[in-house]
Amino acid sequence: MAGSIGFMLLAGSLAGDLFLLCFFIALILAFGHLVFIALPIYLVLVDRWPLRMWNAGLAGFLIGAIPMSLLGLGGRPDLEALLSAILWFGGSGLVGGLAFCAVRGGDIVVPDGAE
Repeated sequence: MAGSIGFMLLAGSLAGDLFLLCFFIALILAFGHLVFIALPIYLVLVDRWPLRMWNAGLAGFLIGAIPMSLLGLGGRPDLEALLSAILWFGGSGLVGGLAFCAVRGGDIVVPDGAE
C-alpha cells in the first residue's frame, strides 16, 4: 500500500481513479503476500522458538526475499541483478520483521508444568 501511495506521489497526483486503482491492486498483492508467505513463515518460526529479534529479522528477510527469488526463476536472469534485488527486498523485510517484533513484543514463555 505504501508503494502505491509513493508511486502516486511521484506521479504528482493523489486524487482520481488512478490512485484508487493502484491502491486496491497494492492491497490485493499485500494481502496475498501476507496469507501465502508471511503467515506460514511466522507460524513455523514461532512454533520452533519464542519470538525474538533474531528470528523476527530472519522471518522478515525471508518474507522479503522469497518473492524476488521466485520471480528470478523464470528465464535466464542476470545473477548480479537478482542477488541485488534479493538483498534489497530481503533487507526491507528484515527491517519490517524487526519493527514487527518491537511493536508486538516477545512471546510469553510458560515453563512446563506451570498453569
